[in-house]
Amino acid sequence: MMFLAFALRLGVGIYLTLSLPIYGYDDPQQNAGYVFTDAYRRDMEAWGFTLSATPLWGIFKAELDTDQYGGLLILSGILYRYLSPDAHRPLLVILLAASFAALGIPFLRRAVCQRWNQTLANLTCWILVLYPDSILFGSSQMREPFLIGLLCIAFWGIVNWRQSRYAATAAFLTGWSGMMLFSTRMGTAALAFLIVWFWLEDLLPKSSAWQWLGWTSLCLAGAGIIVLGWQWLHTSAAWDMLLTERNSGRVQAAISELAGGRFGPQFIVLYGLAQPVLPAAIAEPALPLWKTIAITRSLGWYALAPFLLYGIFSVWKAQPAAEKRILAWVAIFTFTWMFISSMRAGGDQWDNPRYRMVFLPFLAFLASWAVLRALHLRDLWLARWLVVEGIFLGFFTAWYFSRYFQMGKRLPFWHMVAWIVTLSALVLLSGVVWDMGRNFLRRRKNRIHRL
Repeated sequence: MMFLAFALRLGVGIYLTLSLPIYGYDDPQQNAGYVFTDAYRRDMEAWGFTLSATPLWGIFKAELDTDQYGGLLILSGILYRYLSPDAHRPLLVILLAASFAALGIPFLRRAVCQRWNQTLANLTCWILVLYPDSILFGSSQMREPFLIGLLCIAFWGIVNWRQSRYAATAAFLTGWSGMMLFSTRMGTAALAFLIVWFWLEDLLPKSSAWQWLGWTSLCLAGAGIIVLGWQWLHTSAAWDMLLTERNSGRVQAAISELAGGRFGPQFIVLYGLAQPVLPAAIAEPALPLWKTIAITRSLGWYALAPFLLYGIFSVWKAQPAAEKRILAWVAIFTFTWMFISSMRAGGDQWDNPRYRMVFLPFLAFLASWAVLRALHLRDLWLARWLVVEGIFLGFFTAWYFSRYFQMGKRLPFWHMVAWIVTLSALVLLSGVVWDMGRNFLRRRKNRIHRL
């Protein structure tokens, strides 16, 4: 797994670095071989610091245009200054990013295997290895592969605390402090997630005093996060949503049609959760290289999404209670994080996946648990969620094809949404009725046998 993860990310990184100047769009970023604008600007700034006489520790004091935290910028500067002072070699950063992405895999696998079982651990890690966005971000000069690898190390420390407290504490502090170096916001979110996990797993079952203290601390911390973080989130999200609306005539028209624009933020959040949109990736015109990237990313997200939906609605039935607590916390946190990511990114097709990517290990874990549960119980609810996704993709594919290729008659946007919601509700409601009828017949049969 480690070798394949490293080889895929480094190989894709080399390919894109060499191919974008030839097959990409004609702009400075792609002519230099960069997929992401952030990576291009940050890497150029790091190389500029290398050429100057500024000490690397001075990066933290400088007015940074491309990296508000400075961690990846100073790491890139160290690589260039001490390993490549004679020439700008951006593949060095990709090499390190691919290494960090591969490094987190054994920690994640050992943690899940230790807490659950080997089958769940293997499936979780294979998703992490092969998920398209994980490969794309891991093959670029971005923070995400570093954050994911360090998060896996910190997570192993939390799970392994009972077995080896010194090693676990060292792993947790190393992973978490490294995350804080790359992104204080992501590091703070990871800390909150892991602390609650530790409390649910190791402290809550011990005594009523720990339960009372834990619930009180959790409520106070939650209230503090809401009060302190809401203003920042509201301000930044409002700006990003405004940019999304201005940059997309289709989004602007859809919002104006929706009750005069009063539900614009809600629409953009839901729109962001659907990103990257698979029908749009297939239908929208683009260069072959970029179309391939868009379709591959979208396929990955739409292959994962139904299992996440099934998992979020199924964890409440898990047994025993200790397992249900942990699974419910994973579902609540990941679901909340996806909404926060979508709200913060304003529906952008790049930033939405980028923000939720940081917690991909736990998205992969929840999806893996859902797959194994559905197969073990032969649960029809997974099939129903797959049908719901099929309805969504079918309507939107027809809508995009009629828009770009004039194939068939195009429904008005909100008429199409009404059809999707209605048919999806019928599928889910029929599932509820079917399960109620089956449970009624089973109880009646058992009553007859007892008589």
